[in-house]
Amino acid sequence: MAKTWQTFVRKFEDMKEGEFKLFIKDLTPGPKKYDTKYVKASVKKSMKALPDSDPLLVRSESGDTALETWYIKILEELPPWVPGRPWEDLYKAIEKNQTAK
Repeated sequence: MAKTWQTFVRKFEDMKEGEFKLFIKDLTPGPKKYDTKYVKASVKKSMKALPDSDPLLVRSESGDTALETWYIKILEELPPWVPGRPWEDLYKAIEKNQTAK
């Protein structure tokens, strides 16, 4: 059964196709609805470009939903934290983690 996921970006144009580490939230009805995971995933604008993928809703920081649905295929579940200082900007911490590997 396909799941539906959600992620947040600062600006919609920040969302790109490719392989990324990102936080996603499960929107599938059931006992695990709203669980959050930190994953390495492949993300595409088209389901045809990413077979066996799940829908991914992209939201801005203010909660607006992007007009188009993206698609995600989880490649690896990562530890549920990102290295950094408690007061550090989460998006910058993820970006540093992306470029460090």
